[in-house]
Amino acid sequence: MTRAATRRFPIRYSIQRWSDGVWFYGSFFIILVVLIAGKLIAHQSILSFVPVLILDGGILLAFWLMRLLSYVEVNDAGLRIRYVTRRMDLPYAALSRVRRQPLEVAFQPAERRRFVNRFVRRLGRQPAAYIRLDRRQDNLLVQAERRLGPRLVAGADIVVPILDIDEFVSEMKGRLRGSGS
Repeated sequence: MTRAATRRFPIRYSIQRWSDGVWFYGSFFIILVVLIAGKLIAHQSILSFVPVLILDGGILLAFWLMRLLSYVEVNDAGLRIRYVTRRMDLPYAALSRVRRQPLEVAFQPAERRRFVNRFVRRLGRQPAAYIRLDRRQDNLLVQAERRLGPRLVAGADIVVPILDIDEFVSEMKGRLRGSGS
């Protein structure tokens, strides 16, 4: 049986930021383009609109890149978690289990409530992947929190809300069973 070499699952935090931002900044971008077109037709100066248009386009581009650079990747070598500029590669031997649970469960302890922002609140009832790290490996938990940040690491779990959670969990369970034997 041959497995797919690489499969990416987008992280929902970045998708939520993109969908929120595209409405506001995208609408603003369209309005600016219409205003610039009107000014050009009327043979008036557009100089004051250009920096704002460039800034708005840059913000849209940043949200789009953030969406592209936030994923959990399953490949033959292991699991890669990338959240914008943060990245961690984990071999399957470093993982003990994967489960599906609502995202809000990770933020119920009092010490974790400070990490709740509007994206966590909006996605709270939706399922997330809880990837349990093997506690027997030295410094793995510390390294995970340092590389991924405290919002994604809850105790011994890496918690990421991703698309196609059921497919991810079933694929990971198959891979973890395969690496354990």
